[in-house]
Amino acid sequence: MDEKTLEFVIFCIDALAEYLNKDTKEIYILLKEKTNIIDDYIIPCYEPLHTQGKKYIVDDLIDVLKERGAI
Repeated sequence: MDEKTLEFVIFCIDALAEYLNKDTKEIYILLKEKTNIIDDYIIPCYEPLHTQGKKYIVDDLIDVLKERGAI
């Protein structure tokens, strides 16, 4: 993973943690270990996702979490 993609993953974790009012470590575990969304969704979809606004990204990640039964 290159530096820009890593920064985007961190942004996604922070934004989702803020939205859900959860600790960033808890969100990282949810996205990496419990659902694998980081490797299966965020990284592969980096190109189209990183051009979107924060609200769109958070809403999109919430939808993915719901689809995977995580929330």
